[in-house]
Amino acid sequence: MAVAACMLFAGKANAQLTLNVGYAPTTLTTTYNSNDSKMDLNGFFVGANYNINLTGDLNVAVGADFRYNTKTVSDGATVFGITATSEVTHTQMLIDIPVLFNYGLNLNSDIRISAFVGPTFSLALNGKTTAEGAIAGFGGSKELDWYGDDSNMKKFDIGLTFGLNLGYRQFRLFGGYNMGLMNLTDADDTTLKASGWFVGLGFAL
Repeated sequence: MAVAACMLFAGKANAQLTLNVGYAPTTLTTTYNSNDSKMDLNGFFVGANYNINLTGDLNVAVGADFRYNTKTVSDGATVFGITATSEVTHTQMLIDIPVLFNYGLNLNSDIRISAFVGPTFSLALNGKTTAEGAIAGFGGSKELDWYGDDSNMKKFDIGLTFGLNLGYRQFRLFGGYNMGLMNLTDADDTTLKASGWFVGLGFAL
C-alpha cells in the first residue's frame, strides 16, 4: 500500500480520476481435511481510482474501494400449531486497495478497451454473524464477532485481480475476477480463502 501511495504521488500530474460503483459477490471457501464448504455473500462497492500513464498505452490504476458483504438466511416451521422461526445474517465491511496494471487500445475516438491485472490489498474493518430466533412469538438473538478475541480469522488479504475495461468517452464498464491468495484463518488443518467476480460502472472526471 505504501508503494501504491508513492506511485500515486509520483504520477498524479498525469493521472485521471475515475469514480466507481459496482457489484462484487464474494465466496468464502473453507477447506478442512480436504473437504470444502462455501458461503456466498452479496457484495457492493463504491470507490475511486487514479489511472496513471507509465509509457505509451501502459498504465497503472491505483485506488481505494469501500466494500459491503452481506447474506441473510431465514427458516421457519410449524409443529402442532406452534411456529418457530430463525434468521441468520452475515455482514462484513472492507477497504480494498487495487493496484492494477492495464494496457489498452483505442478502437476509435470515443471507445477504448483495455485489460488489467494486479494485486488488490484488502483490510476487513469488521465482520459479524447475527442469529435471531422465535418460538410462539418469544425469541432472542445472539451475535458472533468474526474478528473478536476468541476468533481465528485474519483481517488482511491479498488478491490477484484481472479483467477487462470498456470505455466510452467518460464512462467505464468493467468486470473481472479477484482470487484471494492468503489463508484467512489460524485454525489447525484449515484454510479459508475469499474469491469472487465483480462488475462495475465508472465515470472519469
